[in-house]
Amino acid sequence: MIENFVFREENRHRSRPIKSLDSAILPSIVLIISPEAAAASNAHGGLSAEIARLWPYHASFALLGFAFLVWGMAIARRKDPGWLNKHRILEISGAALAVSAMVVGACVVSAASQEHFRVPHAYLGAFVVLLLIVNTLLGHIQLRVGMDFGKKLRRFHRLIGRSALLLMALNILFGMIIVGSA
Repeated sequence: MIENFVFREENRHRSRPIKSLDSAILPSIVLIISPEAAAASNAHGGLSAEIARLWPYHASFALLGFAFLVWGMAIARRKDPGWLNKHRILEISGAALAVSAMVVGACVVSAASQEHFRVPHAYLGAFVVLLLIVNTLLGHIQLRVGMDFGKKLRRFHRLIGRSALLLMALNILFGMIIVGSA
């Protein structure tokens, strides 16, 4: 169990040891990604076959995007060597997965022949994707401008990023409530 924790002498004052994500998240990812496993669970009794086929992809993209975004934030907080490149890769990947989740979600709603923005989950999802795109652009711009303006942008980058993660977690909860009530 102790090998799952990372101890760094120089970072001991910054944070508690972080449990490795591969042992914590990988089993969940395998179950989430498998649409066959989701279809076998028969959790969508009254839904059409097209919705039952597509919603596991929507959930998978959203949860993977959230996991990548949280992982990228954790790397940025620790400031290990090479943290910026890892942070960029994870955050861009997480934002791309969130956009993919929104596209698949729109396909699910279209398959159900329903109005697109009829539940708070849809509004909040669109707002989170907008925040993620703005935050990605802010992160890119803050490295390209002067030091003083970059520090001001960094505050907004952190605030928007944390807000997006909080709202994304809330939206995932709303999505679980919608699936649970179906």
